Amino acid sequence: MTMSSQQKRFFEDFGYLFLPGLMKEEAAWIIEEYERVFSEAGIAHDGTNRSSLGNIIEKSELLCTLLDNSKVDGLLAGLLGEGYSYLGSGADLYVGDGMWHSDYCNSPVLTVKWAMYLDHLTKDTGALRVVPGSHRQGWLGNLDTQALWGISPEEVPCMAPDNAPGDVMIFDLATLHNSLGGGNRRRMLNLGACVPCRTEEEINFLKRRLPENRTELHWDIMRKNAPPKRLKRLSQPWALLEG
Repeated sequence: MTMSSQQKRFFEDFGYLFLPGLMKEEAAWIIEEYERVFSEAGIAHDGTNRSSLGNIIEKSELLCTLLDNSKVDGLLAGLLGEGYSYLGSGADLYVGDGMWHSDYCNSPVLTVKWAMYLDHLTKDTGALRVVPGSHRQGWLGNLDTQALWGISPEEVPCMAPDNAPGDVMIFDLATLHNSLGGGNRRRMLNLGACVPCRTEEEINFLKRRLPENRTELHWDIMRKNAPPKRLKRLSQPWALLEG
């Protein structure tokens, strides 16, 4: 995938991009592998609370190839530059309503989340909602919308495109987002990445985002037989940590 100048400008101005059908061809095997890894992790999801699985991509040789996929890599490189760093992955089975929040703010470098929801969703059944331009506001943590603005979470002005398996949303971690309504097993796969860190402030930020040592990255499968470009995406975090 090659990013257009308009897509880059849209992301810079509004803090997100929605790419319908980007991974449509890969959706079937991604879902199959997602379910396999979740099952093997032994997580008992009873639908009453959200279930999460960290490092899901790192647990599967097949899911690791997402980093080599030209559509995934092209999107990340287009937004973050060719020297971007991969930061890890996660998976969630969502239940019920969330709260409006950002994942991070005041970062010295652009950090993004690439999110792929694996079910058919609408605004009222759990599709991801984002507030365009909110990445510039510095919001942090879960927001009480009634106390702030005198409105319910459902009334927050937002974009919430209908989602089909294979659609991708990528957003600045400082962008306010949420999902409301829907079933009790809404599946989401995500990965994080950031621009290359060069200054002392940026490198210290990256270190705070990483575990204490290489073992905790769980990159054995990720690095095994990895092509050069994938190793490049892993190189800065790997170099910053002790063995």
